[in-house]
Amino acid sequence: MLRIEVRELQFLTAVAENRGFKRAAEQLAISQSAISQGITGLEAKLNQRLFQRSPFALTEAGERLLLYAQSRAHEELLVLQDLDDIRRGEQSKLSLAVNGSINRYHAPELVLEFCRNNPNARLQLEELPSRQVLQAVVNGGAELGIGPFQRQMPALNSVPLFEEVRTLVVAKSHPMIEQLRSKPEAALANLPLLASYLDDPEERPGTQKIRDYFKGVWEVRSISLRLHLLAQGHAIGFIGDQILVQEALCQDLEEVRGLPFSRIRRSVGLVMRRDSTLSVGAQRFVKLCRERWPS
Repeated sequence: MLRIEVRELQFLTAVAENRGFKRAAEQLAISQSAISQGITGLEAKLNQRLFQRSPFALTEAGERLLLYAQSRAHEELLVLQDLDDIRRGEQSKLSLAVNGSINRYHAPELVLEFCRNNPNARLQLEELPSRQVLQAVVNGGAELGIGPFQRQMPALNSVPLFEEVRTLVVAKSHPMIEQLRSKPEAALANLPLLASYLDDPEERPGTQKIRDYFKGVWEVRSISLRLHLLAQGHAIGFIGDQILVQEALCQDLEEVRGLPFSRIRRSVGLVMRRDSTLSVGAQRFVKLCRERWPS
């Protein structure tokens, strides 16, 4: 049975991260010929190239194997941290990234319950825009994330928890309210879109984006400030269904109807790195969330 050795993964990672064999050899304190032979042997074992030599670049196979190597190294780090926690008498650790609405309406109760059940646990929680929640998990900044899913998340696994509807809303007192009611698409060209975070357009070229319908974008991370700006009629933006029901400032908002994106439905849940084993603390938090939102 074909097996990839740990040393071979170390060679691959070092060469990829250092963009060449010479600096990789220096990092690992071995000869350049040794690391070159190691990569050549691995390519022969797999019967495909992992690197293009000139110009230097990872092949598609090399990129896939590097992702596995990084995931395995991350998993090993988590295991060692858990073992160290056990040695020092700490039961578990939870590293969590959440988006604004989760942090506002669900995190307090969830985290309190987790801390009650794990009084000696170490807790790290960061509030981020939804897109950056996913990035934090991919990059290893957080072990778990809670927020809306994307259609394609090749580096992540997900645990769906509930469905959310985001509605495009405007204040009833907005100076362009009549235009938005009668000809909404034409009116958008003169209005800014209020959002917590948007990617740079270059990150997803060639696709039609909602932002393209608007005059510009205001990025405001605070939910409270976004609601205040909306209620005062300074912009229009998307608000989740739970916020619309629970926040008093939403009473004077109405839906901008007649657009293909007037309402956007999305799944919300947990995300974690693919092909990695969750720490004890993360497994307990996943169980807690499943109990709160049973399928």
